[in-house]
Amino acid sequence: MATETLLPRRGLGFRGRIVLGFLLLLVGTQVATLAVVGVAAERAVREQLGDQLKVSERVWAQLSATSAERLQESVTVLANDFAFRAAAATQDQATVEIALLNHGVRIDADVALLLAPGGAVRVSIGPEDDPDTERAMAPLLVEAEAHGAATGVALLDARPFLLAVVPVMAPRRVAWVAMGLHYGEALARRYRGIIGMDVAFVEDDGDHVRVLASTLPEAQTAALRLSREAAHAIAGADVDLALDGRHYAAHAFGAALVSGRQVQVMLLADLDEALAPYHRLRDQILWLAGLAVLIATVLAVLVGQGFARPVQRLADAARRIGAGEYARPLPVRGRDELADLARAFNAMQREIGEREARIRFQATHDELTGLPSRGHALGVLQRKIERARQHGRHCAVLILDLDRFKEINDSLGHAYGDAVLAVVAERLRGAVRGDDLLARLGGDEFLVLLDDADAEAACERARQLAQVLETPFRLQNTQVGLDASIGVAVYPAHAGDAATLLRRADIAMYEAKQQHVRVLVYRAGDDEHHLRQVGLMGVLRHALELHQFRLLFQPKIDLPSRRVVHVEALLRWNSPQYGDVSPDEFIPLAERSGMIRAITRHVIDEALRQAAPWIADGLIEGVAVNLSPMDLVDGDLTDYVAQRLQAHDVPPCSLVLEVTEHTVMRDLEVARANMHQLRGQGVRLSIDDFGTGHSSLAQLRSLPVDEIKIDKSFVADLGSGNDDAVIVRSAIEIGHNMGLKVVAEGVEGPVSLAILESLGCDMVQGYLISRPLPADAFVAWCMRYQRGPVEG
Repeated sequence: MATETLLPRRGLGFRGRIVLGFLLLLVGTQVATLAVVGVAAERAVREQLGDQLKVSERVWAQLSATSAERLQESVTVLANDFAFRAAAATQDQATVEIALLNHGVRIDADVALLLAPGGAVRVSIGPEDDPDTERAMAPLLVEAEAHGAATGVALLDARPFLLAVVPVMAPRRVAWVAMGLHYGEALARRYRGIIGMDVAFVEDDGDHVRVLASTLPEAQTAALRLSREAAHAIAGADVDLALDGRHYAAHAFGAALVSGRQVQVMLLADLDEALAPYHRLRDQILWLAGLAVLIATVLAVLVGQGFARPVQRLADAARRIGAGEYARPLPVRGRDELADLARAFNAMQREIGEREARIRFQATHDELTGLPSRGHALGVLQRKIERARQHGRHCAVLILDLDRFKEINDSLGHAYGDAVLAVVAERLRGAVRGDDLLARLGGDEFLVLLDDADAEAACERARQLAQVLETPFRLQNTQVGLDASIGVAVYPAHAGDAATLLRRADIAMYEAKQQHVRVLVYRAGDDEHHLRQVGLMGVLRHALELHQFRLLFQPKIDLPSRRVVHVEALLRWNSPQYGDVSPDEFIPLAERSGMIRAITRHVIDEALRQAAPWIADGLIEGVAVNLSPMDLVDGDLTDYVAQRLQAHDVPPCSLVLEVTEHTVMRDLEVARANMHQLRGQGVRLSIDDFGTGHSSLAQLRSLPVDEIKIDKSFVADLGSGNDDAVIVRSAIEIGHNMGLKVVAEGVEGPVSLAILESLGCDMVQGYLISRPLPADAFVAWCMRYQRGPVEG
């Protein structure tokens, strides 16, 4: 912040007035005047220091409250993280430890704990093997049990920590997560940087004090430990301390109660430094006194008028600052030292006010985007609900989550991801209406609160916001296009309180993401579905190692020759807890939990192992495996495919990797690069579900694909006289014109088969030919088919 420029002095300055005054004073009057000036100066300094100490105490209270609130908000973000809740619910200790460590690093936490619902320590990062941790955390858990969350201080490893405790809900409470900041040197230095005076955290230790942390030099800190007067400061008295040759004005106040012992914040203002200007002035006045005996009387009047009044104004201003009033500045008269001091005081007052305003803003707003935070938005939502209840109106919550944002972070870095979030915030800020509230919930989730909006109006606004984000933009010479999934919940249809409404909008958003739709309104029963997803995600982590996955194989028939040329490997999961779980349900969960990479590699390896002898015996020519969107941007995929082909002695041309049109278009550049590497190895590539995406033919021509698969939605009712036949004919012609094989899936009737044959389709698969079969049953089916075509 720029401070006021000191103007050049004109006329007789402050020092000149003192010289002139001393020439007019008598010796006796001068001695009395010197005593009055000295007492007044020291009193003014002490009053000013006292007011600064009280202001600093208020700053501590604001800093402590802000730190506790921000700490609780940060811990709440972790507790609400979907993957963390799942890990806590399934007691996945490794994942929990990584999450606690990563989140603790992001918020500069000194300690992180995961506690069982009963208080037992499951994971501890910071105070290692402290047997008293459970007992020290017990009071905070009692408060959190009563109020839903708690902040306070606990003694861990004999050190005090400011801790925030938040329950982990999935959806019932499965654990407590706590993170904290150490009352140590770092916090003391940070506080000293704000208030400009030395700080010590102390405890009463009988006749002396126990110093927990201090910004004093080491010699003064050692003297503080031995000072009996310091114990009086802890008892509540403001005292002067002599510490290793330096003099301090000490003021102490309670910081926190730790295990029955009171931790005090002791502020130490350097009296020597504060009184030094006045001591120098006194010496100068004494030197001039010998030359000013005859005019001392006149000088006393000048000093009384020219010195006492400005000091009083400074003291009054200090009291106003102590009361939290920063708006009224001191009047500045003249251009002497007192005028400079008044300007400096005004600058200090303005900076303290702005600092408090920044602290209040940071406590309720997101630092990256400047948008309101979750806690602030929750309070606004509750007020909107109250107004809607009073006037019989609706209000709505939209939760917007960016698709593929993790891929942006992973591939381009977190700094680039932050820049993307800033652009998203700016676009949304320009798109929301004046009475709407836009907030950032954390990560890539944003919140929009709508006044007087029912479900239909809220969905329309959500679609408009999604369209705003879909327009590509350039950032650091990179073209970025974003999609978003938006969940909608409306008061009073879906909930009657802010927390439940927010949670159900969040559930609707996850459902929208799983169903690959842009906007979805919360539906009754989604809570149970969400709970099922949480449970499935928990057991999905162990499904591979427990061998719960199996492959089924569905043949592809070459139409002109009626031979079985390829077989598609289809993954199935039978869970002991949930029975048969369809791929449409568990594949999105695997993508969200990061398990899809391991699952895809398992399918590739198992499919090649099963198909290797079939290919070697001439039973089939190749096997097809589906890839997910995350697989296609996996930089290690090509090396893994090459390794498994060599391990199972399968020619690369016998492996067909199927990717959906939508998958390729999500990140065209990365997908194209990986597809070229795979094609360079000799692996065949197929565009699955052709016709359901939104890509252009020019984009498809740039991809190294060998075949396209017409989606079953166009094939199933070919004989019903609708427009599907026109679409299929166009797809076949496009594929052939591009030099590609054309495969039709979902063939379930002889009429559809006949039409496809007449249109020149190359291959077909579907229930008319065969349902997906286990490996042994597939081999038996092939043997029967070679003797004569078999249906179903």
